[in-house]
Amino acid sequence: MRGFRALLVAALAALCVVGSASSEAEQPRIMIIGDSVATGMLWHPPAIAVMQRGLDVDWEIAVCRTLIDPGCPWEGGRPPSLLDLVHSLGTVPPLVVVEVGYNDELSTFDQAVDQSMTALLDAGAKNVLWVTLHEARQPFPLLNQKLAEATARWPQLELVDWNAAGQGHDDWFQNDFVHLKEAGGIAMAHLVHGAVLEHIDPLRVTTAPLRLQVGRGYSLRLRAVGGTPPYRWHVNSGRPPHGFHLLVNGRVTARLDVGRHSSFTLAVTDADGVVATVPASAR
Repeated sequence: MRGFRALLVAALAALCVVGSASSEAEQPRIMIIGDSVATGMLWHPPAIAVMQRGLDVDWEIAVCRTLIDPGCPWEGGRPPSLLDLVHSLGTVPPLVVVEVGYNDELSTFDQAVDQSMTALLDAGAKNVLWVTLHEARQPFPLLNQKLAEATARWPQLELVDWNAAGQGHDDWFQNDFVHLKEAGGIAMAHLVHGAVLEHIDPLRVTTAPLRLQVGRGYSLRLRAVGGTPPYRWHVNSGRPPHGFHLLVNGRVTARLDVGRHSSFTLAVTDADGVVATVPASAR
């Protein structure tokens, strides 16, 4: 128990340091409501730094949290449910991230999701990003299916696919393949941060589609804005013509003296792994 408390104190101290180092400009405020899986972000300073970059994050994380019923026993008590938390807060930011569900019952999950969405929207949320469960065992795949079905009922609900992101990354997880090691916490933070910025300041290419002509030389720089720098450029699909060169910083040089006509796609990836594309062709 002492180790748990020391880890929590260290994480909260790091959170304060990151917050004090933020820019003077007011940052968009978001809220993360989570259970013990989300402690993979909160308890590791590098993950906190990823999640709080450019954002004012209200961390509402509690081990054993459920959606509408009292949470499972933890340290002599039971944490408030998401529903109770939202009612006690009164208001929430326009964008809320939910990472809850592992402790909920399959038979009442539909009702719990609907009640949670109603409470969040009534409290001021405009968009709810819900992190899917890692399908390590039943009933987690069925809970994810119910979350997918809920998006048809709630247009304000968007899923952040942690289950897909975690495939093939057993090293991110503890022995139960649900709770996270530090690497998993960092990965979840990048995934959630990228999803949040897609609403606040999405990654986008500002360079017009490239229309290159055979017989001409080119030296130009591809540009992108939004998302989370630094950016890395690459060829996303297709095959550029002979003489075309793209560096990771977006610098393009080309001398298209010979070769066939071609169409291809260039892409930029930000620090969270979000991708934006721009079409290109040579004629």
